[in-house]
Amino acid sequence: MVKIRRGTMKDCKDLLEVYMGTRWSEGFSTVEQVKNEHRGVAFERWGWLVATFRGKVVGEILFRVERNPVAGKLGIIRSLGVDVRFQKRDIGTKLTRASEKVMKEKRVGRIVATTPPEAYNYWMKVDYHKRYWVMRIEAKPGRIPTKQSKKVKTVVVSPTSGLPKSMRFSNIAYPGELAEVVREVVTSKKPGILLEYHSGDALVGVGAVVLEGKAARFVADTTVKGEEHAVLVVCRTAKAASKLKAQTVFTLVPQDRLSWYSSFVKWKSEMHRDFPVTRLA
Repeated sequence: MVKIRRGTMKDCKDLLEVYMGTRWSEGFSTVEQVKNEHRGVAFERWGWLVATFRGKVVGEILFRVERNPVAGKLGIIRSLGVDVRFQKRDIGTKLTRASEKVMKEKRVGRIVATTPPEAYNYWMKVDYHKRYWVMRIEAKPGRIPTKQSKKVKTVVVSPTSGLPKSMRFSNIAYPGELAEVVREVVTSKKPGILLEYHSGDALVGVGAVVLEGKAARFVADTTVKGEEHAVLVVCRTAKAASKLKAQTVFTLVPQDRLSWYSSFVKWKSEMHRDFPVTRLA
């Protein structure tokens, strides 16, 4: 019989087998690597449920709740994985429904997951549907315009052991991306920069940049009060990649926002392989 419960670090030994089957391309080979997926800045606000069969962990789901000024509380399913030998036992559905129950208790209005095309049939089966495509846009840091403004001050945030309070939301950025990039900087200790943008006493935006090889991945977001400064926040954040000596800088954006980004920078763009699916809670 399949049972669903909260995950613990002791489960990572069994989860290594799950990861080697479901996330083989990421090169998981040790229990410590699996444990690192459940530690640190981005994980501190994640929910973690595992599925057991005859006492052995055969699947897990990771999820979180973010604040969003439009959707209110937004649920984000970060990952869902089931041992390939047990995928016919409806374990993925049981994990998904259990996570939804937790998020509903937190008054989430909408839940978002990101899926590769080959898993879309599963998400449709559990009533999640594609809302839009996602674009990966890239440019050289030198081509990002410098945006000057006496009204907006840029503040570099010193990485700590936790997710900065100013970065626990999503507004114009792709849901969950900000926390993921911050995690790479703080927990994985990759070269990166965390930024806040202030106008007077008000926080108007945040940004994060992390070096990934010769390229830098960035995420920029604004508060509702800071939406008028969105171009400045995006440009300053992307431009910060030059301080990391990155050859290019890239981010993910919803397809319907591509024209907005293209209005101030000439980006190289391509359809991202994965895309978001959504369900009302």
